[in-house]
Amino acid sequence: MLTEIERNKINNSLKLLLNFLEKVNYKGWDVYDGLNSKLFKMTPFYNSSILRLIWIQIFKRSPVNFRKIALVPKGCSPKGKALFVSSFIRLNFLEKAKSFLEELEEIGCRKYGGISWGYDFDWESRAFFVPAGEPNIVSTVFVANAFLDYFEIVTNKKDKKFLEIAYKACEFILNNLIVYEDKNVLCFGYIRGKDVRVHNANMLAAALLGKVYKYTNERVFFEKSFKSIKYSLNFLRKDYSWPYGERAHHQFVDNFHTGFNLVALYDWMIYTGHFLWKEELKKAYNYFLTKFWLNNGCPKYYNNSLYPIDIHCSAQGVVTCIKLRELNNDSINLAKKILLWAIDNMQDKKAGYFYYQKTRMFTIKIPYIRWSQAWMLYAFAIFLDFLNKNK
Repeated sequence: MLTEIERNKINNSLKLLLNFLEKVNYKGWDVYDGLNSKLFKMTPFYNSSILRLIWIQIFKRSPVNFRKIALVPKGCSPKGKALFVSSFIRLNFLEKAKSFLEELEEIGCRKYGGISWGYDFDWESRAFFVPAGEPNIVSTVFVANAFLDYFEIVTNKKDKKFLEIAYKACEFILNNLIVYEDKNVLCFGYIRGKDVRVHNANMLAAALLGKVYKYTNERVFFEKSFKSIKYSLNFLRKDYSWPYGERAHHQFVDNFHTGFNLVALYDWMIYTGHFLWKEELKKAYNYFLTKFWLNNGCPKYYNNSLYPIDIHCSAQGVVTCIKLRELNNDSINLAKKILLWAIDNMQDKKAGYFYYQKTRMFTIKIPYIRWSQAWMLYAFAIFLDFLNKNK
């Protein structure tokens, strides 16, 4: 499966990344943290939604990091911490995993019922504005899954405390984030009070509900998640591509969000034992394998465009291929190619962190903590965990 040279390269790369993360205490900047700028907040421009959006995009797209000048503090969002937890568990750093979980439990939002998490920065998109700390569905799902990982793997399903936290996250989702429902389908929204329907958010929530249903037999979790999965499957196109969402500017088909959808659908079927859409999953996964990767493991961002080459695509690509390996015989080989390509082309060989993006003109080398480092650590953990279990 791996040559000795490949295994050494992967192990050395992981060591470099861990050394970097320890050095920075698992804190850093985020792709979307521009509005945390103390400088920008002191200006009247901060009150304009258009200028907030432009400000974020400047920080996101620039190869020059203006964050020190703009007084943007370093941090780590709950989603980043959750990815670190899920990685630590598979890498057997159990005390560190538990420490991070204690922090996540402490900072969880409880004012809307259940428990939930958001980002540690204000966030402006074309669809809505979200203040720092406002819970969103994606952060909540990833954190809940980190608690479930600890419940399953570390406590061997014995310490119900970690399951109860995930249960409460499901309560928050069901009570606050259903934006559409009829007798056949429903869709979960990204944040409270905004009817924005994107399929990865909807399906990630469904997969979480399915997983908690597996351990609690809470029938409403199954029923709502079934309708949620069915909703997004209705938007799977005839060629088995998956648009990001429903709005006019959400009709693009991209790499890592497609990966989210595929893993969520697979996980939901495994957790609930209902394999109604296995053929759709196989064909959509085949689309993912054939449309989003060059022969050497380099990721394409969109189904019809290579650039920008994004480290998040590489990380989610490894995760998707390992998770869905039984559906295509080339999955493991492609996961290896993706990981090795990222190591060779996106890792700073001296500092150890992974770059954010390569565009046609330049490489953005800013060491984003959640988008790049947490996701790549998770990819390493998933890949090596599979190898260790299949020696």
